Amino acid sequence: MKKLPAILISFSIAALFLALSFLPSVITAQQDSLKGFVVFPKPINAGQFHSSIGLSLTVVPRLIVEEGVLQLPMLDARARLGITDEFYLSGRANIVYVTNQISLGFGWSYSYKNLSLSIADHFGYWFGFADFQGFDAKSMGLANYPTITLGLSLNNLNVSLSGEALITLSQHTYFGTASVGRFSPEYVGYAVTLAVEEELWKNNYFIFGARFQYSLPMYQTWLAFSTSYRWALFPEFFIGYEL
Repeated sequence: MKKLPAILISFSIAALFLALSFLPSVITAQQDSLKGFVVFPKPINAGQFHSSIGLSLTVVPRLIVEEGVLQLPMLDARARLGITDEFYLSGRANIVYVTNQISLGFGWSYSYKNLSLSIADHFGYWFGFADFQGFDAKSMGLANYPTITLGLSLNNLNVSLSGEALITLSQHTYFGTASVGRFSPEYVGYAVTLAVEEELWKNNYFIFGARFQYSLPMYQTWLAFSTSYRWALFPEFFIGYEL
């Protein structure tokens, strides 16, 4: 019975992002004009909503995880809402029950001809559950991701290159009734993301790319309970359909 509420939390969050992803079709009849980019830093008009749904997979190095730790693809939902013609809200959710993260942020964007730039800051809340085979553990924490993104638009191809700092704010892990944790902001690394958003056929846009994170172990590795606290490379690959 302990497992059920945790499952409901994960799937409720996923359902919420799915519902938000279909919001443009409800509030406007001009959905096609809104499609085309979620990550690309080009400004969007106030009230416009862009979103995507897909999968992502982070490859955790062997020095941190044991061979028996299964690395699963995560549901990857992204959204962006224009507040003014330059400022926007954006969010991302990665859901796989064992490890999940939701991040929300605020950004500013600017374009000149086919070049675009955005500066944003996101706060992430992550949580995970491991309540199987008599094992009862869960973990949660907060993180901050200041980000700058450059973009180049080439016809129906939008290419983005992002750099972000990774700052851990807090982390708590619970083993039954016992717990360990800390609240100590710490710079733990950086990440570079290359993303391509393309109209593969009429009014059907896809996003795909890779994110390379060089850092100390972060939330993706909490279940490994690794004693390694060394800097390592964490490649992430993602693909999604823009709604």
